[in-house]
Amino acid sequence: GGSARGRGPAAGGTTVLRMRGLPFSASRSDVVGFFRDLEVIEDSIKFATRSDGRVTGEAYVEFDSPATAAEALKRDRCTMGNRYVELFMSSRQEAAGKKGIH
Repeated sequence: GGSARGRGPAAGGTTVLRMRGLPFSASRSDVVGFFRDLEVIEDSIKFATRSDGRVTGEAYVEFDSPATAAEALKRDRCTMGNRYVELFMSSRQEAAGKKGIH
């Protein structure tokens, strides 16, 4: 069997992406739709919020494998509604460390 080492946020090794520029009205189903045809872990989708509870337009999303996350990254600067969405490699640690995630 293999080991779980080496699955950190190194390029090509992460399953988590950070999304920036989302419409403030975006929902989990909008995120799933943005990545249609890819295996999104829907329960993993987290939206960042300000201290007053308003969303920031950023979210974190996890995929079923690093290969799927890499494929999803190709949708960088595609649009959701009338906004273009930037995508960045991230990590569970980064997502968990953000304040105001829901």
